Amino acid sequence: MQDFPQTQSPSIAIEPSREAEVYGLFALAMALTAFGVFIGMEYAPSLMASGVHYLFLIAELGLIFTARLWMNKTPLNYILFGTFPLLSGFTITPYILYVLAGYANGGSILLNAFGATAFMATAAAVFARTTSMNLSVIGKALFMGLIGLIVLMIAQFFVPALRTTQFELMLSGGGIVIFAIFTAYDLQRIANLSKACMNPFMLALSLYLDIFNLFLFILRFMLVLSGDRR
Repeated sequence: MQDFPQTQSPSIAIEPSREAEVYGLFALAMALTAFGVFIGMEYAPSLMASGVHYLFLIAELGLIFTARLWMNKTPLNYILFGTFPLLSGFTITPYILYVLAGYANGGSILLNAFGATAFMATAAAVFARTTSMNLSVIGKALFMGLIGLIVLMIAQFFVPALRTTQFELMLSGGGIVIFAIFTAYDLQRIANLSKACMNPFMLALSLYLDIFNLFLFILRFMLVLSGDRR
């Protein structure tokens, strides 16, 4: 009898998609932000009285500016990446409480801002997936627009004449446009992740900052437009 060689099923190594990894990290960041807000609500009086939320803000900025130093170092990248949205949740809590306490319709405005952010992020995702335009060519222009926005915000803080309703609408509207485009820009970069050597942690952090700031500027715009101060 002839012996037939035994065939073995080829072992297929299934590696998780790098794109899926980015979205998984982004989802984790959003969940940790919500947890940070929950903890911040629980301890809001002591946090604001002690001023520790300012230290959290400084820590956030430190994590952003040093991101390239820890993004490729495991497990440090997971620890610091998770720490950032947790701190963001803490630091945004006083602003959320201010909206709820300072405006009669603050709760509905917050919900509307969440809904508008979700809608604009979805629209940005559809645009990034369907457009034939290479959005990377506008990266420098977006960065310059962001710098201009920051300069105007600093000027508004120090110049009382810039604290008008018209200027606030212009500033917050400009922020919405910039971060909506940034969202589409980063979503297209994530879609092209397999074609370029980009760090998933950096892309997830960029997308998180896009959505987070888009929400803040939408909320700011809605408060000026329809906020009913108590």
